[in-house]
Amino acid sequence: VTYGALKLIYDEYPPHSSLNYIWANKTHKKNIIVSPYTNKAMMIPLQEGNVNAGKWMSQEVNIIEDYRKAFGKTPPSVAKIAIMNDSDNTGEASVSYVDYIQVYSK
Repeated sequence: VTYGALKLIYDEYPPHSSLNYIWANKTHKKNIIVSPYTNKAMMIPLQEGNVNAGKWMSQEVNIIEDYRKAFGKTPPSVAKIAIMNDSDNTGEASVSYVDYIQVYSK
């Protein structure tokens, strides 16, 4: 199925790519991990393991620079942010709380 066909079906184009900041359940050797499902999704671990589990954590990232590192090009001018919690592939359970998200341009 092509992007054009998906646009006809859903009335919008699917995401071209995704940059996923993750809390990994184990340590990874790479700073950027290719999704096991598609090379259009890159994962960047911000936390690994259980050391900080149960604690409020503050994270600051440079989305544009991370996108360039992950995909080798400038990100699209329009993007969406999604907050998700997923642990079904690991057979574990997880709960996340989000207090505040700020997006700004320098």
